[in-house]
Amino acid sequence: MNRDTFSDTTPSLHEDYNLSVGQFAKLCVTTRDTLRHYYEQGILTPRVDPENGYHYYSASQISSFFFITTMRKAGCSLQEISDVIHNLSKPGIVRLVNNKILDMQRELYNINMQIAALHLGMWILETYEQHKPGTPFLSDIPDLSVVATPIVQNRSSYHAADIADYISEHLARAASDERIVTFPSGATIAYEDLCKGNYVYNNVISLSLLPADGEIARPLPSRRAVLCSHDHDAADIDRTYRRIVSYIKKNRLKACSDLYSISLINLYDNSTNHRYYKYLFLCVE
Repeated sequence: MNRDTFSDTTPSLHEDYNLSVGQFAKLCVTTRDTLRHYYEQGILTPRVDPENGYHYYSASQISSFFFITTMRKAGCSLQEISDVIHNLSKPGIVRLVNNKILDMQRELYNINMQIAALHLGMWILETYEQHKPGTPFLSDIPDLSVVATPIVQNRSSYHAADIADYISEHLARAASDERIVTFPSGATIAYEDLCKGNYVYNNVISLSLLPADGEIARPLPSRRAVLCSHDHDAADIDRTYRRIVSYIKKNRLKACSDLYSISLINLYDNSTNHRYYKYLFLCVE
């Protein structure tokens, strides 16, 4: 790729470079300032009329302009683009472009992760109000994957404050691994402990609508689940736990997962009264 530089003694090039800055800017749907900046950076060079100092571009430079804008949108700096135009070999150009493609694919993956997280959060919000808080019901759930951070010593892990270190560990994992989302998240209680009335947490978890990779994200054992919402206006959460167990036994269902307690959101009203929302579910067969 050349620099679009030339000698003023070549008449054919004079004829080819016949577009004013305004005309060229209009063709490229850009501004004079952008063209001036690219000229100053030496990455898109017009012909300069030696008599009046006016700049003229060639229609053939339109492709160069859109190459530059494409590389800019791909995250390339002007210096990287200058290196491509002036210095790099074809293998160097291929290497740079492939690196930018990988960067964009990684960014797209992260965006899709966040979109999936928001969709899941909205699904929970939409189903939250369909049933009275504290009232279990049976329903199908989306095809979810879960990432868990085990709570090793959990005999006294009854509240979020009791598992703060494990929540911190889970968040650190998410910060270092783009496959882990932090919303929606929560904790789990083993079904055996739930039946015994020993409501200790055994995992900090994150849920996702994206497919399980089998490495850190595992699929849920069933898409059939007993669900129940709980908020600040509902009765004691222990009573909600007991209702879930009673519902499973009464309907002769077989629990096949821990109880997932999803901390959806915490709000404060104008009087700074705390309002919280949890969504509870347990997979069944």
